[in-house]
Amino acid sequence: MYWLTADLKMTSRGFGAMLIASVLLLACESERQPATFYPIDSLVTAQIHLLTRIDAGLEKHALLDGTLDTVVYRPSDTTAWARELDIFRQLSSINKPVNRESYRVTDGLKDLGSNLTIKEFKSLGGQPIVYLKVYYQDNPARPRKIEALYEEANLMFSSTRQLTMRFDQIGDETVLTAYSVNGGQKMILSDSISFHINGKVLVD
Repeated sequence: MYWLTADLKMTSRGFGAMLIASVLLLACESERQPATFYPIDSLVTAQIHLLTRIDAGLEKHALLDGTLDTVVYRPSDTTAWARELDIFRQLSSINKPVNRESYRVTDGLKDLGSNLTIKEFKSLGGQPIVYLKVYYQDNPARPRKIEALYEEANLMFSSTRQLTMRFDQIGDETVLTAYSVNGGQKMILSDSISFHINGKVLVD
């Protein structure tokens, strides 16, 4: 992913960067599925096109095992924005038909820290997406925040990622204004790697 390129000067941690990049690239390989629970794939696609259309900028901070790098730039097209946001597409795996009976859906939960309502999709066990929460005011289709926990493990590695997207209502449009990806990865016969990415969308 872009945050691991030379622009962020992480070449000294090439091995760790390669491991994290391999995890993030899984998002780019996710297949589009019918929105059994929540149309996260369509939401990400819509944001990619919207942010390109309004010529939004991005300020991004990436912390990899204690090394912090910052970049501020203006993604030039939908391909550039897709590189930044495609990791959130992995959440669309919740909509696979095989998962239809794998989640408990609870709507109408109150967020104690705001006036928002939460619609929660919680795994009944054994699913990579442990939970997906949609915070909204009037309609889940116009979210103010999306939060998810993604965990996976096999004989070679284990990985955990906390993903968050924040939105503001600007006129009639729901606009992504910030996102974060926090987590860690442990490969067999190697040290654990932790990473924290925070992005702030710059809208004129």
